[in-house]
Amino acid sequence: MLTKIGNISIGYNHCPRVMGIINLSPESFYKKSIKLNSDEIQNTVLDMQSSGVDIIDIGGMSTAPYLKTFIPIDLEIERLQYAVSAIRQISDIPISIDTVRSEVLESLLKYEINAVNDVTGLKYDKKMPLTVSESNLPVIIGAYRSHSNSSNLFTGDVYDTINLLVESIDIAASYKIEGEGVIIDPSIGFFRKVGNNPFFSKIDGMDWYIRDINILSNISLLSSLHKPVCISVSRKSFMGSLLDLNLEERLIPSIITEIHCVLNGVSLIRTHNVKETKLAVNMIDILN
Repeated sequence: MLTKIGNISIGYNHCPRVMGIINLSPESFYKKSIKLNSDEIQNTVLDMQSSGVDIIDIGGMSTAPYLKTFIPIDLEIERLQYAVSAIRQISDIPISIDTVRSEVLESLLKYEINAVNDVTGLKYDKKMPLTVSESNLPVIIGAYRSHSNSSNLFTGDVYDTINLLVESIDIAASYKIEGEGVIIDPSIGFFRKVGNNPFFSKIDGMDWYIRDINILSNISLLSSLHKPVCISVSRKSFMGSLLDLNLEERLIPSIITEIHCVLNGVSLIRTHNVKETKLAVNMIDILN
């Protein structure tokens, strides 16, 4: 239950790692994470590094279920290539590319990237498993249910989520992406009754924010899959629904949720709040 992104080890017997989010898409839900020019991108990376970030995750297209965010492949490629080039001028920090499209990933392989983050768990783009396999990059696979799936009742609870992750692990294994090449993510915020793009999982019978709490309350059960677990909860809307908080009010519940996850076996925290999350993780490491 150990993998590496660049020179960063993730998993058993290592302090949980912090992955900082940079969004290149103006449509992304948390506007403070959006960086559109090289100065903004570079300054953000330097700030994150001074706060102790371990990995940078860059997204060129928002996949938030409630947004109409689908953009042309060429635009996603252009955004990501621009950002990676800007970062590599100043830093050798490990970089993860957040994309669901194999053509986008393939275009980035000539750049110095270290991982791919596919919120659809290698299921949306049928060419993605082969592209990841040939790249020899580790992959973060999100829990995802195809919209063509027609099972009778699907709530997306922790057992449904584990089954979806097993499906993606099996897909990865069939393309010889195994062992240390896979990190799993239960996809907090991506399970909805309705959505505006193909990147969410459709659920029945359970409100989406209750589903997210069900997953987080039972996050320790994901250790049964024997893979490092990544979690991304910072500023997400389940906190707004449960606690009636706007985006700027969600820092404290974000940190508390992240530490709960760390105490229950999560190895990688993907966050907008690098400084605060890193301080909290370091404090937990000291206490333990």
